[in-house]
Amino acid sequence: MMVLLPVYHSEPERAGPSPLATICYGGASGGLDVRNGRVHMTLPGPLPATCEQWCPASLSGETRHEQAARGRQAGLEQGIGWSAEGDLLFAAFWVEDQPELCEAVQTSYERLIGLARGKGFGHIYRMWNYLGAINQDNARGEERYRDFCSGRSQAFEAMSIGLGELPAATGIGLSSGGVAVFLIAHRHVGGVNLENPSQLPAYHYPPRYGRCSPSFARATVMEGPDRTALYLSGTASIRGHESVGTTVEEQLSVTIETINSLLDAARKRFPRLEAGRFESMKLYVRHSEDAALVREGISRAFQCPLEQSPLFIADICRAELLLEVEGVFLG
Repeated sequence: MMVLLPVYHSEPERAGPSPLATICYGGASGGLDVRNGRVHMTLPGPLPATCEQWCPASLSGETRHEQAARGRQAGLEQGIGWSAEGDLLFAAFWVEDQPELCEAVQTSYERLIGLARGKGFGHIYRMWNYLGAINQDNARGEERYRDFCSGRSQAFEAMSIGLGELPAATGIGLSSGGVAVFLIAHRHVGGVNLENPSQLPAYHYPPRYGRCSPSFARATVMEGPDRTALYLSGTASIRGHESVGTTVEEQLSVTIETINSLLDAARKRFPRLEAGRFESMKLYVRHSEDAALVREGISRAFQCPLEQSPLFIADICRAELLLEVEGVFLG
């Protein structure tokens, strides 16, 4: 059984086995294209860019050669860039900025999910959402993240995706620009979506967080014959549904505690996760002066390889939150 895992470096065209996608975090503007059988997406941000490549990896005895023998396909259809190999799909869209996001996000989300289903990859197990000026208001005075959440929620409803089917996801700000969304999906194997006992499911948040609640699970697990992969959603200093802590030190402590709470719950259901570690983590920090403290704290808590734990200066989905962490844990 194969899944997609991220590899980080500074070279967008690095030699080696061809990934399904390359995401470059850094550039003057955002964009999406498909070339050489691979999705290429650029997200606005400071240079030098950090490149994230989504590479097939085995959770069983299957080799990449066997997977690749099933053929690589890729294309750009109705604004959706996609690349597929064997049982794996990567798909993405970029929406240019506009005064209100809801309608454009709903339309693009429906096209994204429809393409995945149409290509035979109905099992979405991880999604990412990035939007410029995430904490600012749209033309109607609604926070842009809440505006985005409404479009996403309406798309899931229109595509008949129930709350229990919502995969792990991340929602983070961009330095500028519109909306970038990408997903990974499997042809045959569905992930198991998990909630965190220390947090209210995001899709059950009360109305104070917007007309539509955020639509994601706290984690998704893909279980193979030999290894188990847990995809941790973007996780911040939230207990129940309330933001906790006013300093970066307080929020870092609660975030680590919250991740461990999720891991403890996951291990009860998937014992293989007792042994293993985070093989990659992405750290998002609102203020650059907090970067060193957050990096040191996460490294000490989880021993993720330093080269596979890039840190980005970015706005978080709530204005009061100072950091967010996501990752892939392999057991």
